[in-house]
Amino acid sequence: MVAMSIPASTPPRCTVVLAVKSLSDAKSRLTPLPEDADRPALVSAMLVDTLDAVATVGADAVVVSPDPDVHRLVADRGARPVDEPEPTAGLSPLNAALVHGAAPVGRTAYLQADLPALRPDSLAAALDDAARALTGAPAAFVADRSGNGTVLLVATSGFTPRFGIDSARRHRDAGAVELDPERRRWADLRTDIDTPDDLTVAVGLGLGPRTQAALARHTADADRFGRTPRRGCGTMNR
Repeated sequence: MVAMSIPASTPPRCTVVLAVKSLSDAKSRLTPLPEDADRPALVSAMLVDTLDAVATVGADAVVVSPDPDVHRLVADRGARPVDEPEPTAGLSPLNAALVHGAAPVGRTAYLQADLPALRPDSLAAALDDAARALTGAPAAFVADRSGNGTVLLVATSGFTPRFGIDSARRHRDAGAVELDPERRRWADLRTDIDTPDDLTVAVGLGLGPRTQAALARHTADADRFGRTPRRGCGTMNR
């Protein structure tokens, strides 16, 4: 990915928090894949493409994970690795991890870690819209492609993330403002990867270079998911 500065109009820089399982356990629903496919490598590649987009908009990244391999990987990308916390009463492991990585004061953006088609301009625009929404609400969020999940939540300190099943409704019920509720913008930001169909959609949008390379290592993967390069990757990547 060619880094290109995207000036955001949301000073100061927010902290972007991502949570990642152990690579050996991640993306169990991403099946079927060829027997020789390296699932941990694919998960790592999607994470790196996501982090590169975060870095390009000038935001600080914190990655919460129990996996030392993830820690090393994200530190090499300029993100701050944080160990997964002990179980927290009333919170799922995912939300406990996100809360653990949140900034102590100010604004925190909680972002899915599997956005291989993410373009920095989409992320910057969503963060800007969220900053404006936060003048009258405790949080703002972007729903996933289905409209049921959440790919990005930007919140003031004290707002608890509610990622998981039906998280869009739960964030909305908690007072968060939904950004672009008609889902006309930011298709790349909305495409997190849980199934092979999700990955096919991401290919159509244009994969980041690390994810594209991870798929291309396996002929069967490349034949199934295509070899479409990310659009505009010579100048600005999502």
